[in-house]
Amino acid sequence: MLPINQGDIYWIRPDDENSELGRHPHPYVVVQDDLFNHSRIHTVVVCALSTNLGQANQYGNILLDEGEGDLPKQSVVVVSKISSVPKSQLGDFVGRLAPERVAQILGGLRLLQKSFQRR
Repeated sequence: MLPINQGDIYWIRPDDENSELGRHPHPYVVVQDDLFNHSRIHTVVVCALSTNLGQANQYGNILLDEGEGDLPKQSVVVVSKISSVPKSQLGDFVGRLAPERVAQILGGLRLLQKSFQRR
């Protein structure tokens, strides 16, 4: 398997029907820092992608253009759908997002985190 890097997009198939990842394979973007991605840790932190463009209006989510990261359709990074999955569960590599896009996603995650700190 190729080295896993922050910003990489992979297809992930859920490991069972009760998985928090849903029932069908979906693309996910790696948000975990490369320090951990390149370590002996066997898991990786990812955010879900969706073609439901209505989700682009939700706070923190990032709208990606068709072709970004080699995605065939315009997609939304849903920052609230964050998961830790075994690296062995990563499926086919789709592509890689530009560092500027990764920075926007991390900003969306920080916004999500701040919403929990206000409670």
